[in-house]
Amino acid sequence: MPDRVAPHVLARIKMLVDSYKNQKVAADEIGIPYATLQRILAGKAPLTHERAEKFALAARQSVDALLNRDVDDVGTEAVSPDMSFVPLHDVQASAGHGASAVEAGQSPESLGFPTHWLRSQFGDPRPLRVMHVKGDSMAPTVHDGDLVMINISRREPVDGIYVLRLDDQLMIKRVHFPMERRVLIISDNRDYDRWDRMLDLESDATRESFQLIGRVVWVGRSI
Repeated sequence: MPDRVAPHVLARIKMLVDSYKNQKVAADEIGIPYATLQRILAGKAPLTHERAEKFALAARQSVDALLNRDVDDVGTEAVSPDMSFVPLHDVQASAGHGASAVEAGQSPESLGFPTHWLRSQFGDPRPLRVMHVKGDSMAPTVHDGDLVMINISRREPVDGIYVLRLDDQLMIKRVHFPMERRVLIISDNRDYDRWDRMLDLESDATRESFQLIGRVVWVGRSI
């Protein structure tokens, strides 16, 4: 007989699975074979550490939060079928090696959004991240204090607004690909045009200093 999954853990897993269209979609997006997921839900397969990590990643929780009987309200709500919690990052605080934390979704804060809305607008919500904007270099498109949502799975060389790493700093800029091998980084606020830069994508210096983190897909602000 497999080790029995604790009832409170199984309840969280079921809530997570119920947030998807069906169990087959849940299995595909969580990264667990469909048959294995069915056996876990039926109490016929053990919850290995590798499986727990996949459930926790999909639920935007740590493994400890998923398994902890005394998890707080925020952790419990993270696997609600009605809400998905998107990691919230501070662009300025994420300078340098912080890019990897954004990609991994490692943040002590998150914002809740209706799961149905996220899926209808952006598909799989797992690559989404939210950030506060600091500074007015992208005004009037994006203002100081706005929230932006980025999709870290969208890094193809297509014109748009991105969070990017340049010279060990994370920033939000408009990116234009005017020709093969070239990328132009632009501030929409023309008071900052002196910071516009054209880079050669095939140069060693650019490979070291430049990285697209994710495309901006949504902007929110107070009025």
